[in-house]
Amino acid sequence: GRLGTALERWRGSGACEWCDLGDADLRGRHLVGADLRDAELRGAKLTGVNLEGADLSGASFDGARLQGAMLSNADLSGTDLRQADLRDSVVINAYAPGVQTEGMQFAGSDLTGSHLIYGGGPDDEATAF
Repeated sequence: GRLGTALERWRGSGACEWCDLGDADLRGRHLVGADLRDAELRGAKLTGVNLEGADLSGASFDGARLQGAMLSNADLSGTDLRQADLRDSVVINAYAPGVQTEGMQFAGSDLTGSHLIYGGGPDDEATAF
């Protein structure tokens, strides 16, 4: 089906731009540097996944489970993390202008240098709290 085709494409090329991986079970996968630009990962199971340095710009993680995930140095520009569960994750120095974080859970996470809880980076007008 839809999910199998997207996963095959990703395995073959390492890139899955615009892929529909909604509700996929990718728990614990090692996906360092993955190209998931504009991918649909709504509701995906990504507990413990390693997405360090991945290009996640424009991707939708709405409601995704990312507990314990590693997203350091990832590109999260314009990424939808609304209602995502990032508890106990490591998101150090992620590039995140325009990121959407309404309802995101991040207790116990290390967000050093990522500006996630402010809704973007220092040049983003939405950071003026």
